[in-house]
Amino acid sequence: MTGSLGVSHVSMWSLIVEFFSIWVVGGVIAVSNRKSRWIKRAHRLARASGIELPSRLEDRVARRLRNEYLAFLAVYPFFVLPEWLLLIRTANHGAAYWTTWFPWLALLLPVLLVCYSFANVLVARWNSPGSTRVSHFRQISIREAFTPSENLTLAAGVGATFAVIMWGLVQVHAGTRWWICDFVAVAVATMLWWRMEVAMMRRPSMASDATELDWDDVLRFRRVRSLAVNAAWLPPFVIFLLDFYVDQSLTHFQHFAMLPIYIPVAAVAGVYLIFRQGRQLWRLEGR
Repeated sequence: MTGSLGVSHVSMWSLIVEFFSIWVVGGVIAVSNRKSRWIKRAHRLARASGIELPSRLEDRVARRLRNEYLAFLAVYPFFVLPEWLLLIRTANHGAAYWTTWFPWLALLLPVLLVCYSFANVLVARWNSPGSTRVSHFRQISIREAFTPSENLTLAAGVGATFAVIMWGLVQVHAGTRWWICDFVAVAVATMLWWRMEVAMMRRPSMASDATELDWDDVLRFRRVRSLAVNAAWLPPFVIFLLDFYVDQSLTHFQHFAMLPIYIPVAAVAGVYLIFRQGRQLWRLEGR
C-alpha cells in the first residue's frame, strides 16, 4: 500500500512539474521576449538553412517563428492535462485499473498524438502574397523532403510505437482482440499522418518574388519535417512513459529505477541530431 501511494505521489508531482515548467514558464518567456530576440532567431534559421534574410522580410519571419511557439504553448495543455487527470484517477482506483484503461489508451493515443502534432503545424503559408505572384513549376514528393537516414529514423519511430504497445499489453495481460485493435490503430494513425504530410507538401506556394517563395519553402519544409518527427516519435515517447508507470504500479514500487526514463531522452537527442542533416532540402522545391 505504501509503495502504491509512493508511485502515485511521485507521478502526480512529476506531472505537475511537467505541466507548469513548460506551459507557464514558456508563456512567461514568450511574453517577455523582445522583438529583437525573434529576429535573431530568424537569422539563425536563415544561416542554418542557407538562405538570405533581407531586412524587408525580417518581421514576417520573426512573427511566424513567434506564432509557432505560441501555438505550441496553446495546444500543449490539451495534451498534458488529460494525461495528468487520468493518472490521478487511476492512482486513486489502484494498480488493477490499468488492466482496463491501458488497452484503450494504446488504441486512442497514436491517432490523437498525430492530430496533436498536426495542430501545431496547421498553417503552411507564412504570408499573404502581393499582386505579383510567383509559384513553383513542380511539386516534390514526400520522399524528397527527408534524407535516407531520416526516413529510416521515421520508420524506427513507427516500430518503436509497436514495441512499447506490445510491452504494455503484455503487462496488463490484454486479450487478442486488443492486440489486433491496437495495431490497427497504429496503422490508421500512420496513414493519417501520411495524408497530412502530403496535403501540406502539395499545398500551393505563392509569393511576391523568388525570395519570398524560397522562404515559403523553408518554413513549409520546417513544418512538414516537424510534423513527421512528432507524429513518428511522440506516440512511443508517451506510451513508453505510460508503460513505465504501469510497471511501477503493478509491482507496487518494488523495483523503481530511473534508468528507463533516460531511454526516451536519449532517443529524442538522437532524432534531433539525425534531422539536422536535411535542413537544406527545401532547395529541391521547384528546381
